[in-house]
Amino acid sequence: MKTAWLVMAGAALVQSAPASAQEGARKDYTAVSAATAPVADAYFDAYVSRNWDALEILLAEDASFQDPTATHIFGGVLSQGRQAMMQRFRMGYAGISHMEFVSNRRLYSGETAIYEGVLHWGLDLGDGTLVDSATPMVILLTVENGKVVRHRDYVDYAPFVAAVRKARSSG
Repeated sequence: MKTAWLVMAGAALVQSAPASAQEGARKDYTAVSAATAPVADAYFDAYVSRNWDALEILLAEDASFQDPTATHIFGGVLSQGRQAMMQRFRMGYAGISHMEFVSNRRLYSGETAIYEGVLHWGLDLGDGTLVDSATPMVILLTVENGKVVRHRDYVDYAPFVAAVRKARSSG
């Protein structure tokens, strides 16, 4: 009952807002989305190509990286701050032999950029086992003041797990 009242109150507020205020919000949304796209795209391209120097200059000092879907595969994956993120990328991604992202969709909405597709990548497991995988993936970036402040990966690791099992059973 309380939620329904809040929804009705919010709808009434939007409807009562002057058309000029609604137009201003749309312009702000459009401008913010347009400003987000080039920063997010440059960061995304640097991430996929593993160009850590290009990526680092696009990061806010207090940025964060997280892949909550990697917990069962790689343990807790969270880095707080640019320095921690860069250490994760430079050291933790050192075993990756290649990354290519085949995009299904790119979406820019305000400060948020979303990349949906399939990541083709290879990884040296450190014991001489090389694994190649194609994993469905969604990357969410948040851009504020021309810098990436938040990077989230969401990956379907099932193809990677299957590739690891196959590589280890044949080796």
